Amino acid sequence: MSLANLYTELRRRAAASGEDRALDLKGGARIAVRVQAEIVTLTISRSKKPLGATEIETFKRDCGVPSSAIRFPMEGQRTIDREGEIWHAITYRWAESEAT
Repeated sequence: MSLANLYTELRRRAAASGEDRALDLKGGARIAVRVQAEIVTLTISRSKKPLGATEIETFKRDCGVPSSAIRFPMEGQRTIDREGEIWHAITYRWAESEAT
């Protein structure tokens, strides 16, 4: 299944349930989606090493992140300690009405 289809299904399930939905991808990355009050939050993360620039652009394209989305952090990547492992992450947030 394509990244675009995986994201679409996660987004649909997150919107229907009101709960976060996440998926570990075969290449080692993870995507998590939250849809609340018509605001979409997409977090892209990878363990052990930062996300690459090309990888980030691919996720943005395939997940339909609009150019108006707010990025957290604005530059670089934040690190998260998840069960003793360091993850690098970027989050995008936008209104559903802005989706591409």
